[in-house]
Amino acid sequence: MICERCDSEFSTHTDRKLICPDCTTQLDLLYEEKKVNDRRIKKLLKHKDAELKNPTSDETMKRLDHNLQIEYKKRDGITKAINSKSKF
Repeated sequence: MICERCDSEFSTHTDRKLICPDCTTQLDLLYEEKKVNDRRIKKLLKHKDAELKNPTSDETMKRLDHNLQIEYKKRDGITKAINSKSKF
């Protein structure tokens, strides 16, 4: 069989059709990383809501917004990697 993602040949049967074991492992790691990223975003949003209700300083809000932007960019990168067909 030929892997849909990396175009390599493999003979091992995987639970995902037409994806080699190496790509399956990489995808599993990416999905796990996405879960962690989503938890970070959720936690930052929770902190931001608490900060909006009880503001302490402008710097704290700027830091939270900056960290959220970083996490959103990471999430977009992870999503693009999952959806890409290029080799890892």
